[in-house]
Amino acid sequence: EWRESFETQKSDDEPELNAQNKIPPPYRTVLEISFKTPNGFRQFLVFVKRDVLSKLANTQYLVINLLEAPFLAFLLAYIIKYYNVNVGNELGYTLSENSNLPVFIFMSVIVALFIGLTVSAEEIIKDRKILKREKFLNLSWSSYLFSKIAVQFSLSAIQAFLFVIIGNSIMEIRGMYFEYWLVMFSAWCAANIMGLVISDSFKTVITIYILIPFLIIPQLILSGIIVKFEKLNPKISNPKNIPIYGEIITARWAYEALAVYQYKENKYEEQFYGYDKAMSISDFKKNYWIRTLNNKVAFIERNFDNAERVEELKQNLEVLRNEIRKELDSESGRIVKFEYLDHLYFDKINEEAIQALKNYFDILNKYYIKLYNKANGLKDKAISSLQKTPEDRENFMRMKQRYYNDNLSELLRNSNEINRIIEYKGELYQKIDPVFLDPHNKFIKAHFYAPRKQFLGNYYDTFWVNTIVIWVMTIILFFILRYRLLRKLLDYFEEKQFKR
Repeated sequence: EWRESFETQKSDDEPELNAQNKIPPPYRTVLEISFKTPNGFRQFLVFVKRDVLSKLANTQYLVINLLEAPFLAFLLAYIIKYYNVNVGNELGYTLSENSNLPVFIFMSVIVALFIGLTVSAEEIIKDRKILKREKFLNLSWSSYLFSKIAVQFSLSAIQAFLFVIIGNSIMEIRGMYFEYWLVMFSAWCAANIMGLVISDSFKTVITIYILIPFLIIPQLILSGIIVKFEKLNPKISNPKNIPIYGEIITARWAYEALAVYQYKENKYEEQFYGYDKAMSISDFKKNYWIRTLNNKVAFIERNFDNAERVEELKQNLEVLRNEIRKELDSESGRIVKFEYLDHLYFDKINEEAIQALKNYFDILNKYYIKLYNKANGLKDKAISSLQKTPEDRENFMRMKQRYYNDNLSELLRNSNEINRIIEYKGELYQKIDPVFLDPHNKFIKAHFYAPRKQFLGNYYDTFWVNTIVIWVMTIILFFILRYRLLRKLLDYFEEKQFKR
């Protein structure tokens, strides 16, 4: 009886037990659960899709981030679009007379940094609960970061494009849309990564937004625009180079790139920059540099037997040695030689060496006078060729009004500087026309507004060097983010304080 009951129950249960086997093979695999972690690229795509969908679902986020950049561009450009309202001004607005162009360039960079920082500052901290919940899946941290960066950089590209199109159009900055966009986009991206670093490193949103002003304010103060680098405390600056804290300020690299490019490569100045540079170098050498060194030669001639002036003599001889050595390495050194460099020491100086110095500077002065006159003549010839007819003259003047800016020229040439040459630690330094002065340092480091910079013995335009430097800084910030170095440092100090 029990056997019959068991057999009956078994036969009734068989359809249920065999149900799985009766599922067609194509559909059976759908029901199987796989715990295999997808590869990094597939995770990246999933993270991007999730991030994009969450942003598209947030209407307020989209409206603010898509309208913020064009609104600030319009506000900034429209407010500072200055022109002379005197009745004698028949032209109305022209770029050449807008004294606020340097302000527009600088504030554009600050806007890029500010928006880029604030947009990304919450990106990781708002996902913290999701990341904690998904931790057991062993998902790729790199894939997650690259997804965030891809979305942020895409948004930054759009924001930079809208800002440049609107801002440059209102200010009537012609023909430089791509260059402005590239530098602005680079600054935006650097700020994005900086925002992701603090978003990952700090524990509360309040802390992050308190920190943002501490990141932006140094960009304002230490960028060399509001306060010149040489006007800062001499204990933390020098007239020779940009101080180290200025080298890590993104705003400085971005502003310098745009300012120098705007001055050098505008449609008017690009025709005459080579002539202006030769004239600037010649003018400085013959009117300031040679005159200063001749005064030192005269002092040495009067006092080289005076025991009371030994230290002053040594200092003047050191300056002469250093400056002549640099001059012999320059273009003029191929033509004008000096054979008494080894005699410019206190125990070796004599009347023969002093006379050789006089002759050298006299020949060098004639060389620079000739160079100045030649460059000036070529420039006049080029200008004349552009003004053959009254119509040509009108077009030439219109071109200068549309592309050249007087205030930017004044700023980059530092033409208001009283001390045009200074002596510092045994060398002379030019303080005027920095935009015409090539730096001597062979590894990027240079004075502010240098027209080009050296890298491994070759010169490259400041615009491209600065843009690359911004991206190098961005990559460094990425590694800080990837390996969570700032977070680990903060955790270390917190743990150390807790143990106390």
